[in-house]
Amino acid sequence: MGPLFRAPHRGPRDTPLVPGVPRRAKNALENLLEAAVAPFGSWQRTRLVVERVGIALEDLAPAFAGYRIAFLTDLHNSRIVPRWWLERAVAAANRLEADLIALGGDFVDDDEAYAPSLAEILRPLRARDGVVGVLGNHDHYVDAAAVRAAIRAGGVRELHNEPLPLRRGGAQLVVAGVGDLERDAIDFARALAGVPEEVPRVVLSHDPDVFAFWPDGLRLDLMLAGHTHGGQAYLPVLGPPFVPSQFGFRYLKGLIREGRRQLYVSRGVGAGGLPIRWRCPPELTLIELRRG
Repeated sequence: MGPLFRAPHRGPRDTPLVPGVPRRAKNALENLLEAAVAPFGSWQRTRLVVERVGIALEDLAPAFAGYRIAFLTDLHNSRIVPRWWLERAVAAANRLEADLIALGGDFVDDDEAYAPSLAEILRPLRARDGVVGVLGNHDHYVDAAAVRAAIRAGGVRELHNEPLPLRRGGAQLVVAGVGDLERDAIDFARALAGVPEEVPRVVLSHDPDVFAFWPDGLRLDLMLAGHTHGGQAYLPVLGPPFVPSQFGFRYLKGLIREGRRQLYVSRGVGAGGLPIRWRCPPELTLIELRRG
């Protein structure tokens, strides 16, 4: 059975969508709701699950076999996701000793007052090839410029429709990022501009629905996404009543393969709307790349 509610149909846009009066009014209402429900959160009894996933990429050079990417997404820094919980997730990511740390967006929820503290929360992150990330729809709901400034101050390089070549001697792997599907511009060609066809690439996208719109003639090996929270709460028989994807359960969570392309959707670290994680625990993902 599919979800009772899903996101409306939308495709990639060419220009960012600036939040207007209706969006800001909705943010204010959601802030009031979160203030009311935040005391009922039970993060102290919640376990952050580390999902270890091996994924094979074609043409992956021997030098990158075993390359490890720690993926954190959907922090939702807010009243309903306490700072200490996010700091615990950051410490857990560091303990994985990954080669690269990737952040999948939605750093904040609906209140721009929580943007500045992101710098201190994220600054401890350490990886050999650094920390990269993309913004999510909630970051654009509040103030994308403020979120960008905060994560930059925290040592995160935003991959905004651009590639980052990683090298081990003469071998190369590319990690790229694209804008958010709902609120930001997406430029597929620019995201992989200058990348040779034979070089494997991993793309960060906050919204997994971007996977369905990826151009046929542009190589994509693996996309890492979040946004769905894996459903966040599972009802008996029905499963999650709401999935923020126009494709229902198709891109809900975990590893999805379509043809030669692969997508991994994380359940995310935080929560949105309600401080609830029921039968859908928060996730920190460790991706290990293999030759295939």
